[in-house]
Amino acid sequence: MKKLSIFIVVVLLFTIGLINYLPGYLSESTNMELVEIVISGGSTLSDVAEDLYNNGIIRSNLWFRYKGRDIAHNIKPGTYTIEPNSNIEEIYEIIQQGEQEEQIKVTFPEGFTLYQFAEKIEEKGLGSAEEFINATNEYYYSKNYDFDTTDLYFNMEGYLFPDTYLFTRDQSMEDIVTILVSTMENVFTEEYNNRSKELNLTRHQVLTIASLIEREAYNDEERAAISGVIYNRLKVDMPLQIDATVIYGKGEGKEHMTRVLYKDLEIDNPFNTYKNSGLLPGPIASPGKNSIYAALYREDHDYFYYVLGDNGHVFSRTFDEHKQNVSKYIN
Repeated sequence: MKKLSIFIVVVLLFTIGLINYLPGYLSESTNMELVEIVISGGSTLSDVAEDLYNNGIIRSNLWFRYKGRDIAHNIKPGTYTIEPNSNIEEIYEIIQQGEQEEQIKVTFPEGFTLYQFAEKIEEKGLGSAEEFINATNEYYYSKNYDFDTTDLYFNMEGYLFPDTYLFTRDQSMEDIVTILVSTMENVFTEEYNNRSKELNLTRHQVLTIASLIEREAYNDEERAAISGVIYNRLKVDMPLQIDATVIYGKGEGKEHMTRVLYKDLEIDNPFNTYKNSGLLPGPIASPGKNSIYAALYREDHDYFYYVLGDNGHVFSRTFDEHKQNVSKYIN
């Protein structure tokens, strides 16, 4: 009898926990990317639930129908985009709106330069590259940033966050730029701001280091190690000697080349880290979250050199070790 009572209590507690947990679990969407669905005229709530379930957006079409029974007669035909991390309440709101204005999906990869952002905007028919660049300049002057732009090719280089966005054709260029910059600003949490202060670095300097990591790292695992090399060189006033900066400087932030020649290392401009010691004037690309994190939390080591090997970069402490690695992997 006692065992039966314990069993009943356990079952009761489990049931209560399940009742409390399941609604929230079943109400969360499961899609990790933007998903577009089409609702035809005359579609029922059951039709919509089945479509959402088949597209990997909801966990249970039964739960979706049960929770949405009150809006079943308000569903409107149209093409809808469901964003990741939406809950079913948000989905209910979306499918009652009717035909949405066409949304244009634009993806800016990590490591894109501001000029490449501008080219992508033009490619998607949202405006000209020149209009986009002008809008970034206007944004810079309107916000009273305190970093020096004298030697920069583009004032807001590195301040646009690389990600996938949804825009519409009636959005102003100023609005698009604001979204891109605001997204980057949101990456800098209070923890990141405090960490920057601990390192005695401005956000501009952090983004500059992060952009170097973004362009240099072969994979996520080595970002912190590359960051460590950058900090080690800066500490002893050793030129960073990063080819990506030479490429950026030679092309003035626009043209890109895949091969650096010895004569390119002699070009006299502030972005040539073979001729200049210290940190360059600003970012050379838009870094992603992992590179920003690596710029703030470097790996502590005594490496000063690296060269691309078979599966990533090979690090070394001395120039002699580095020459051996170059001979092994490059020559």
